[in-house]
Amino acid sequence: MKHPGTRGMTLIELLMVMGLMALLLGTGLGVIASLDYGTYGATGLVRSSLRSANQWAMARQAPARVRLDIETGRIAAEGLAVVGTWHFEKEPPKGALGLDGELSGADFVAGGFLGKALELDSGVPDGSYIVPVHTDPAFDLQGGFQIQIMLLPTGAQGGTVLRLDRSVKIEVTRQRGLVVTVSTQRFDEETGKEVSAGDARLATPAGVLRADQWNRVLVTYDRTRFAALVAGVEVAFLLEEGEVLPVKGSMVLGGGQRPWSGLVDNLVISAVGAQDEVFLPLGVSFPKGTPGEILFRAGGGLDRFSHKQPVELEVEFEDGRREVVRVNMYGTVE
Repeated sequence: MKHPGTRGMTLIELLMVMGLMALLLGTGLGVIASLDYGTYGATGLVRSSLRSANQWAMARQAPARVRLDIETGRIAAEGLAVVGTWHFEKEPPKGALGLDGELSGADFVAGGFLGKALELDSGVPDGSYIVPVHTDPAFDLQGGFQIQIMLLPTGAQGGTVLRLDRSVKIEVTRQRGLVVTVSTQRFDEETGKEVSAGDARLATPAGVLRADQWNRVLVTYDRTRFAALVAGVEVAFLLEEGEVLPVKGSMVLGGGQRPWSGLVDNLVISAVGAQDEVFLPLGVSFPKGTPGEILFRAGGGLDRFSHKQPVELEVEFEDGRREVVRVNMYGTVE
């Protein structure tokens, strides 16, 4: 028995409702099917890579960068990773990550920056500390590097502090200046081989190292910019493009006929490695004029030598749309 005031749908009404539902559902599915979810996530890929490099620079307190390849749509976030540390506390000498060294005339002495230190000029000609770093595949400086070392001059004698095979050399002059040499290579299209591109030589003013006290020295090279800092202050730089010569031999601290008069402590070497690599989806590209890389300084902000103002990156879609990703001077990605 039906309740008063109620009735069922007639067949015609039911058919009309079903027809409307089919129309709406068909239209909706057509719209959904026409969406290209890959292209709509392209801007997110760019933001993610930039944030990755920014966070790496903040967490490691080391430079990072994002490289953009306009031709292929490749986006690579690169940061520094520690590949070796030495603190010169125990004999036989030990290094982190299994890179142990061997004393050859040099000595460990008290009065280091923390605990003991390595004395290079101990009265023995050619005194040195030798580490076979080339045996570790992770010790690859070709993409760039950072060397942090504590130095305490104890005499007026200049000499070599560190040599990484033929790739990198750090020297101290008699006037307590620094001379850093990096050997680079380039790809020769005619021969299809890597060939020498010569040496980049960075010299600081005299007196950047203070006598009879510990000096924190930082040398950094990112295949574009070559710089030396003392106590956090940049004392010399030059622009140099090239790939660092592969390290195929040992690292030597000290040595030579004129050993440097001083102590060494807290040596940390970091190398640039690809942390994250992605590609723009099909139908998405970077327009002409897009910068090839975005550099972040230690701490996360944009590198002010390379970027005088906030960076704006455009992402272009096949239908002509463009979206902008902005990085402000503090490194924040918007």
